[in-house]
Amino acid sequence: MSKNDKEKKMNNLPQEDIILDIPEDEIYTYKIEGLAAPHINKPYKHYTLKKIIFIAVIIIAVSLSMYFSLMILQSDTFTFAEIDDGNYQFSKFSNPGYIEELHINYVMDIVYPDKYDTTAEENSSEEATTEENTSAEEDTTANIEESTSEEELTEEETTLSEEEKNYLSSKEEFLAYQAAQVKAENEKAALSAVPKPYFEIVEDKEKPVTHLKDYTFNCDGYLKVVYIGENVTQIDAKAFYSCWSLKAIFVDENNPNYCDVDGVLYNKDKTEVICYPCDHDQYLREKYNYPKELWQGVPLDENNEPLVSEEIYNEIFEEYKTLVMTYTVPSTVSKIGELCFNYANLATVYLPENLKVIDNLAFFEMPNMKDFYTYKTEIAVENTDYVSVKDLAYYISLPEGLEKIGTDAFSYNKAMTYVYIPESVKYIGHHAFWETCYLENGEIKGLDRINVAADKDTFKENTETGDQWIPVYNPNTLKSITVEYGSQRISD
Repeated sequence: MSKNDKEKKMNNLPQEDIILDIPEDEIYTYKIEGLAAPHINKPYKHYTLKKIIFIAVIIIAVSLSMYFSLMILQSDTFTFAEIDDGNYQFSKFSNPGYIEELHINYVMDIVYPDKYDTTAEENSSEEATTEENTSAEEDTTANIEESTSEEELTEEETTLSEEEKNYLSSKEEFLAYQAAQVKAENEKAALSAVPKPYFEIVEDKEKPVTHLKDYTFNCDGYLKVVYIGENVTQIDAKAFYSCWSLKAIFVDENNPNYCDVDGVLYNKDKTEVICYPCDHDQYLREKYNYPKELWQGVPLDENNEPLVSEEIYNEIFEEYKTLVMTYTVPSTVSKIGELCFNYANLATVYLPENLKVIDNLAFFEMPNMKDFYTYKTEIAVENTDYVSVKDLAYYISLPEGLEKIGTDAFSYNKAMTYVYIPESVKYIGHHAFWETCYLENGEIKGLDRINVAADKDTFKENTETGDQWIPVYNPNTLKSITVEYGSQRISD
């Protein structure tokens, strides 16, 4: 008989109920043969000692766990691997929670000295005092210059209308109020903040770092600024994926392969934009003196009263969008790199007419991203602000001459309302415009149609498309939006 047959037979045996005849007065003390007697209202032997031992074991276990966790944190902050040419690849960064700036040029390690170097502290204090004095002198000079400038502009200011003066005054008060809010919030946060440990990052100058691996800084939430040294010659496009607090990437001017344009990473000849940091709008807010991020709708004070009138705020917000939420891609760029602008807080992007490639996930999940424009120019456009293109001719949506739209290139951008695909496009990846439309009260919102320059037959013959490149607005019925073939580009 097999094992399975035996088990089946045992499972099919009739079971007889076992009934114990226990007197009522012995219900809590009755001892069944082979089992321990009930322990009702009886003291345990050595109860206090056992309790102390149990608590001690728990404390030791928790302490060891914390100790080894800390040791792992300290030893695994940086991970490097030697490569074939004897140089090193930076493959993983595990931020302990207090590293906000990083210089990448050599193999690094983080150390936690037991004692402070008092000499270094004194020097640091003296340097800080010197810096404060210098800063104060600069502020004084700036104030003098500002006063002089104000005197020179007095005549110009007199030409301002009362409406313009009112706007400037209201804007100044509004920003000052927000600055005071931020200061109070920072002071409150500082009271409950956990002190940072004293640490140093040391470099081994004998071990140059030349490569940044994909996902080196994956989902880091603390790092704010990265400096790329001259040794780094290869950076994977996914190295800075989802670095939520990253404001800027600066590159040493002697680096042979890379450069930055105001904190945004490019290749050396600026033909490819590689990484627009996730929190670059914070960098721009600081640059243009906006204390807080602004949103549609008038902010309220502590009494739930509007800080300014709706009309004034709309003007402030439009100016903010122009300075902080608008980006101009330089005229030299022919490729928007993989994951380049993912999660960026932008509303408007100006693209150069010679752009050829928009790579995979290039503009992925940008909730406020509404308008793409293509500008025309015969002179080089190097700066990335709106001023660079405001006097140029431009048209709405993607540039003539574009050849590739990568997978998920524009996915999850529900603020988009218009797309025009020129005849030059030969490839559109799968889900290129996924989740750019949705139903609201029975009406299609977001992208309600895709406009294609070529007629249907020509498009299908000349353009390779991936699965579901056309977005679905009704997930229940998988209903896709309309594709208008043979369309004319609308004028803006």
